[in-house]
Formats: sequence, structure tokens, C-alpha cells
Amino acid sequence: MLYCYARLSLIITLSWTITIVCSAQSIHVDSIITLSSLKEMVQTLSADSFQGRLTGTVHASRAALYISSAFEKAGAMPIAGNDGYIMPFTMGNKVTAFNVVAALPGRSRAGELIIFSAHYDHIGTKNHTVPYYVPERGKPEKKDKIYNGANDNASGISGLIHLARYFARYPQRERTIIFIAFSGEEEGLLGSKHLAEAFDPKAVTAMVNMDMIGRPVSENNKNPYITGEEHSNLQELLNKRLFHLAPQYGEKYFRPDRFTHENLYARSDNFPFAKRGVIAHTIITSSPVDIYYHSLNDEWETLDYPFMTEVVKAIALATTGLADGSDTPKK
Repeated sequence: MLYCYARLSLIITLSWTITIVCSAQSIHVDSIITLSSLKEMVQTLSADSFQGRLTGTVHASRAALYISSAFEKAGAMPIAGNDGYIMPFTMGNKVTAFNVVAALPGRSRAGELIIFSAHYDHIGTKNHTVPYYVPERGKPEKKDKIYNGANDNASGISGLIHLARYFARYPQRERTIIFIAFSGEEEGLLGSKHLAEAFDPKAVTAMVNMDMIGRPVSENNKNPYITGEEHSNLQELLNKRLFHLAPQYGEKYFRPDRFTHENLYARSDNFPFAKRGVIAHTIITSSPVDIYYHSLNDEWETLDYPFMTEVVKAIALATTGLADGSDTPKK
């Protein structure tokens, strides 16, 4: 089957024949984004049965199908003209991998797109992993051979699915929202490089990517940070909207990148979109030299779920202005 991605935004705008029904009642973020449901999804994706979700493996394909089902249950829909939620791409070694894409149509500004994203792949097992070596910082059990990738990045995918659940029920959704679960991130942003070419940059108002949102930098440093914040005023807009809706988070909940020397802006799936002119940033909560980063010990038990729950709720509330059209970031 031939998969054509060219001018995906045009397909989204012209091919939907869905009647949008939104509840007139207000929705409560606390009832949709819960600790138990976030934790359950992280546990599932980081289970040993997925064998570390290495791109191009049958285990990664199973993860893609799981995410597709989760998008469907959330109320997000497949893109018109696509074969369900799955968008395949070919890696350099001619192995087929899969991005997972879902959407919620907008109303008065449907041609303007907001993208939420996270990568679902990880680095596999000790016997079958990516072709570079990262020193083990943790203290895994001797028999442990699976890089489960709970924080990196089952946490981001869990957040992504919960944002789909939230915005599927958001009554003031004027812009179209795209949700993308990328594969191939660990091999060099392969999935996002491929899919970035499918979008007209002028149609994308903003992209919010999530990576490693399951643990704080430290007990004394629990604010999410936004990579490349100097490239737009998105951070300012998110903080202003969040403080207006939920002042308990404070006026500066989302902080600037505190690890600029690590070049994180160019190391996650926002970057291929940013290179094409899209306002695209990644929200992270953990240190890039976290003791569990690319460790066999990156297990679901190591995450701080109360913290993660507050982060995902904050992202949902802060981005409502993007969804309803009242906030438009600028470079």
C-alpha cells in the first residue's frame, strides 16, 4: 500500500466528515488525568513483555498497536486517508517502523494545528540494543537484561494519551489537535524527521513534545523545564494561562532549560519540526544525567507518580489557550 503524507494538514482540513459534539458543561482535569490511570499506562508500556520497545522490532510494533487502541478509547480519531492510526516509515536498514498519529478536529480554526507528541521507543535489551554504549549509572539486578524505559519515555506517552482524553472532552476546541507517538527517537529522531516533512509549517501553530516527565530533577527542583525557550514566547504563554486557571502552580511553573550544555533542544522530537520553522519545544522534568537514564533500572517503580500527575494536569491546563485559539505563540 502506498502511504502519502504530503500536505497532511490539507488532508486533515478537507477530509473530515465528522460532526463535532462538545459538552456544554465544564470539564474537570482532576477527573480525567489521575495518578492511577497514568501509573497503569506507564506500567503497561514499560513491562518486560515489550522488551524495551526497540524501534523496528515486533515488540515496538505491539506497543504501537497498544497506543493506537489507547487513542481510540480516548476519543481521538485516525487521520483521514491513513490506514488507521499507524503511519509506517522505513529506517536506513530497510526495516519498517511505525509512528502512531491521532487527531481531534477543530471548529472555527480547524486549519490551524496544535501538535502534542512523545516518543514511545526505547533501547531494547542488552542483547539487542542501539549501536552505541551508555555507561550504566544504576545498580540493576545481575539477571536484568531489559531496558524498560519507564521514564524514557513511557511517562511521556502516558501523558500524551491523557492529553487526548482531556481535549476530547474540551468544549472550546477551536484549533485541530494532532497527537503523535514517535518511534525511532533513540536512533536519531528518525520518526519525527520523517513525519515533519508531512506538515505544512505554516499550518502548525505550536508543537509541545514531552520527554522524561516521570521524575523531578531533585527533591528541591520539581519544576518542568522547556527546551529552547529562547526561540519563542511559548513558555511565557503557558505560564500565564496556567496561573490564570490554577494559581496554585505559581506564576513560573514552567522554567527555562537548566541543562543548555546538553543541547536538549536538538536532541528530542521537537527539533525536526523546529528546523522547518515550527514553534516546537520539549517539556522535560528529569535531568539528562539522571541515574536511571538509559539504565536497566528505568522501571515503573522509580517514577514519582504524584509529581507526574501534577505535571500532566498543568500541561493540559496551560495549553487550553492554544486549543481554543486565545493563545498564539510567536518567535
